[in-house]
Amino acid sequence: RISDSDIICLQEVNESAKSGFQVSSFKEELKMYSHFGANVVNYGSNYGLVTYSKYPIKSENHIYLSSGNREQRGMLHTEINIDGRKLNIINVHLGLGKEEREIQIKELIDFIDKIDDEPYIVAGDFNDGDIKISEDVLKDVAKELDKSNMLTFATGLDRIDYIFVSPDIEVLEYEVLIKNMSDHYPIIAKIRI
Repeated sequence: RISDSDIICLQEVNESAKSGFQVSSFKEELKMYSHFGANVVNYGSNYGLVTYSKYPIKSENHIYLSSGNREQRGMLHTEINIDGRKLNIINVHLGLGKEEREIQIKELIDFIDKIDDEPYIVAGDFNDGDIKISEDVLKDVAKELDKSNMLTFATGLDRIDYIFVSPDIEVLEYEVLIKNMSDHYPIIAKIRI
């Protein structure tokens, strides 16, 4: 079912000889376009975010988020074109500290404010079970379908992974796949733009 997805956003992926070429291996297997951004580059390792798309990528941007003394975090902005309509995909991985995340969410919202009335999807690991963002900016896909109580983190009791959409996007389905693929469970949404 995941391989039927139009768009896939992953966090904490490696693309290096030292840690394995996950990004390019998945791209080849999925036969999709990809956009990778390394949040952490050290000791021969490239570790970060990747967005895969069945649709050609029109533009791409990797943005570092304020990260203090902790591991560098970031967001990946990928613009695709679906049947003549532009769609912005923002793949995020936020920090572990509460104050750090508050700054990063403000940076995310400031970035979204610069998108010119175009539809957008924000997906990723927010590392927070209680995200508070105005529904006028980000519509929580799980909340829209009364499924916000489904945990996404195997070793916790919270939902820390989210899919948000712009208010003009219609939410059709949301599901958490209880699969032991990592310490996070994959989340899937079906939407109409």
